[in-house]
Amino acid sequence: MANGSNEWGTPYCDITFLDRLLRTHQNVSAVSRSDDILFSVSRIQQGDTLRVLCLRQYTMGRTMVDRAIDEFGELDIIYIGGGWNGYQSEAKDLCLDSHIGLYVTDEMSGALWRDEYWNYQKRDKDGDPITFTR
Repeated sequence: MANGSNEWGTPYCDITFLDRLLRTHQNVSAVSRSDDILFSVSRIQQGDTLRVLCLRQYTMGRTMVDRAIDEFGELDIIYIGGGWNGYQSEAKDLCLDSHIGLYVTDEMSGALWRDEYWNYQKRDKDGDPITFTR
């Protein structure tokens, strides 16, 4: 995998981290990358292919979601990086309404198993939802 360039400031280490997460996921059969930060992910159980955008956003807002959709077209998942990152509730609501998953690292593995990949929510040991809203 070669290092390209992108206008989103997503560093190569984040791209390779997501690539490794996707390629080693047990529900993923194939992964390809284009435009430096856009992944095409084929899932086994669902028999579908998801378009996953790899970003590093400390706080993902609605404006950035709109920009991502404008720039990359139809997206299935917007990945925004590690568990220290988060999203504004307006951005999450827009993504849910548009059937786009908006996730940090801690949520990606679970989302890839779900038929409704856009609607996954990680839970704590008591079964309560864990949110990454800021």
